[in-house]
Amino acid sequence: MDNTGTHDEAAMTAVEVVGGYDGRNVVRSFSATVGKGEFVGIVGPNGAGKSTCLRLLSGVLPLRHGDVLLMGRSVASYTTRELARTLAYVPQNEPALFDFTVREVVLMGRHPYQSRFGVARDDDYAQVDQAMVLTDIAHLADRPITELSGGEHRRVLIARAIAQSTPILLLDEPTAHLDMVHQFEVLTLMRRLCDERGTAVVAALHDLNAAAEHCKRLFLFSEGRVMAQGTPEVVLTAENVRAAYGGPVLVTKNPVTGKPFLMPQSPAAGGLSTSRPAVHLICGGGTGGELMAELRRFGYRLSAGVLNKKDSDEAAATALGIPCAREAPFSPITDSAFTEALQMARAADAIVVTAIPIGRGNLRNLLIALESAGQGARLILVNEPPVTSRDFTGGRGAELWHQLESIAAFRVSGVAQVLAALRT
Repeated sequence: MDNTGTHDEAAMTAVEVVGGYDGRNVVRSFSATVGKGEFVGIVGPNGAGKSTCLRLLSGVLPLRHGDVLLMGRSVASYTTRELARTLAYVPQNEPALFDFTVREVVLMGRHPYQSRFGVARDDDYAQVDQAMVLTDIAHLADRPITELSGGEHRRVLIARAIAQSTPILLLDEPTAHLDMVHQFEVLTLMRRLCDERGTAVVAALHDLNAAAEHCKRLFLFSEGRVMAQGTPEVVLTAENVRAAYGGPVLVTKNPVTGKPFLMPQSPAAGGLSTSRPAVHLICGGGTGGELMAELRRFGYRLSAGVLNKKDSDEAAATALGIPCAREAPFSPITDSAFTEALQMARAADAIVVTAIPIGRGNLRNLLIALESAGQGARLILVNEPPVTSRDFTGGRGAELWHQLESIAAFRVSGVAQVLAALRT
């Protein structure tokens, strides 16, 4: 199995690495080559050996067997200062024990470049300022680190590693405690370091979707061994993830990036369930994507439409493999698409109409809901925001919506309430 990087020059090479704690080998054999400028992810369930692997690669934990080569040299041959100039390591946890300011903590990353008296130079401060800007903590520079939130503290440690200016960067769960925006920014920053500085980045990541989006290659760990490696498309298959994590998962493609997108499924469902009602979704304009994913995750048999091609909900339906009646982009619903969607809706046990913006082009979707509900399908109406704020037909849309309200079995305000209504 090929475990080499795609770059001509290796930054790090692990050769049959074995190690662990208290006489127990947690990592049983790990071999890999990471090229300069490559972003590699280590993924796997809790206890699989991800963090231990990084500790072995960084030299924090001694090897019991094998070797790690950094820039072609065995890690054992490096002095402490040489190693600190070659590799930076961000651990999963590092308690803040003293009231150092954020700037002082980040400046610690420059210690390998200072004289034995620890005098910082102008270049050191410039590197610190840049690292704080890159990690969005410049406004915290004078705050004691002991007063920061978990996410802020995390970004300080990453800034310190960036200020260290090493060709190799190892990070253990770099996005832990971060909000969604800062998670994306940190991983995007890692890619920038790879592309612009040629940094080799190896990160243990908990979020498989984030790993798929940002990493060039992945190593999937299970019980201390690599069970799959390669591009995200090769590694993150439903079979591999189920074998490693022990639960069913639906693997589709992100409709925007084309990268693998994973959704855990209910173990009880394990796939499409004939015991759950068949549901037809009338949605559009981004109002149905989350609902589709949740319903699919719980094993509901779904159909959708009419949806215009290139609509984000149409892309979500395609990614999730949901049968869908489609219309040309930005076009009104034609007779053929209307008939196709009506047949789907009539075959369903329940119709869910999301809070779609109503224009003259999609007005016929409401007629599909009216006719199907009139023939016995249970109608669930997502009623927030109010129809008056999303009717662009001069009142005809609101009129049809009020007719739907009069016959709806449930009028709800969000995804959770739709799921509850379907279980009722």
